[in-house]
Amino acid sequence: MSEEIPNKLSGNAGEAYAKEYLQEVKVHDAKWEILYVDSKTGQYWRRWSPQAELQGGGPPEFVKISEVEAKKEFGIP
Repeated sequence: MSEEIPNKLSGNAGEAYAKEYLQEVKVHDAKWEILYVDSKTGQYWRRWSPQAELQGGGPPEFVKISEVEAKKEFGIP
């Protein structure tokens, strides 16, 4: 993908991007969040559901996070 990827992707666009470019690293069960990494760029992404009050948490949101955040929030080495 040659164009600049935004810092946040939602719903179907986020799911499609994750399916094609991201690899799951870790699930944070307590927060219902998933950490992904883009194997080509090394960029970390958090998948979460900002509308937790809706069934299934509503449309997922994928947000770029730093390696420091990934380590702190997901406890990765």
